[in-house]
Amino acid sequence: MDKLSLVDIKKKNYSDIYHFIYKHGKTSKQSLAQGLQISLPTVNQHLNTLMENGLIEQCGQLQSQIGRRANVYSAVSQARTAIGVEVLKDQTTLVMIDLFGNVVNSRRFPFIYENSNEYCRQVSQCILEFIDASGISHSKILGIGFGMQGLASSDGTQMTYSKILDTEGLTSQAFQQHVGLPCRLMHDSECAAVTTLWNSPEIQDSIYLSLAYHLGGAIIIHGEIQQGLTGKSGTIEHMTLIPNGRKCYCGQLGCAECYCSVDALLNNEEDLDTFFTKKNAGSTKHIERWKKYLDYLAILANNLHLVIECSIILGGHLAPYMEEKDFLYLHETIQKHTAFPEKESFLLQGSRYPDSVSIGAALKLVKSFLSHV
Repeated sequence: MDKLSLVDIKKKNYSDIYHFIYKHGKTSKQSLAQGLQISLPTVNQHLNTLMENGLIEQCGQLQSQIGRRANVYSAVSQARTAIGVEVLKDQTTLVMIDLFGNVVNSRRFPFIYENSNEYCRQVSQCILEFIDASGISHSKILGIGFGMQGLASSDGTQMTYSKILDTEGLTSQAFQQHVGLPCRLMHDSECAAVTTLWNSPEIQDSIYLSLAYHLGGAIIIHGEIQQGLTGKSGTIEHMTLIPNGRKCYCGQLGCAECYCSVDALLNNEEDLDTFFTKKNAGSTKHIERWKKYLDYLAILANNLHLVIECSIILGGHLAPYMEEKDFLYLHETIQKHTAFPEKESFLLQGSRYPDSVSIGAALKLVKSFLSHV
């Protein structure tokens, strides 16, 4: 193994000290020196630099009955912030999060999507107004992540495939030229999966199903989302569920999108609140529609579990409405039809945040920043 240079060692100590403080919260110099096995003078040097850079702050002293009380330090949550945007056909959602993933501010406004410079200009103007209202300096904003209904290039600069909205060919520069901040385009399902992983870091291998108005998915291996050779990994929505079935927006017949998306569950002019209010009030029609939806979802979940034997996370817009009895019904239905019955359910409930896409789009930027400190 090559020996580290003095510069490399200095960078590593700087990074290790910051991440120790970030992970442990309020931390003293002595705890840092002991926990990282480095000298107090080295700790002092890097603490001073981190404070000068605005990444940490002194936040009191440890209680002690004898001697001088030790100063304690913590990471500054808003040393940097990131903005996430979810773009839908008739609505745009903005969130700003801090370095711990906490939502600093959020806003939702109606905007009819169109692939045009004027649309990008108008959305960018709303983002700038949103930043000003938040009172956060532009210099502290890491960038803006856009959760889009479609596939994006691996570098986040361009939309490469989209049939739901006309986003194909849209570039991050279309927004960046107006806001003057780094912008990145992302697949909305991946963003939702990032939010779930952030809140459940113990998840290592799993399949994430985004039960949103349009179905989506993500494959998670060793805690990381796998995009595949061209970014198509996890496009579970276009797996054939019913041969020669309903026509999908992609042009094929019987895709899972046509049976397991929220749009497949709801009638025209119906929303989730209305549907579940009527179902929970005992409407026979709504109860039967829900049961049929769960039956299709059980088939899809069983097929996925047979391909990769791991947990399946059910997230997306539908997640907040799902109850324990729904997961029990899914498990029981799967066991009736699978070749390999299991006593324990492999289904998990995903993030119940309604803004998981916009939050995840911002979290991608936060994770990138933290990995480079």
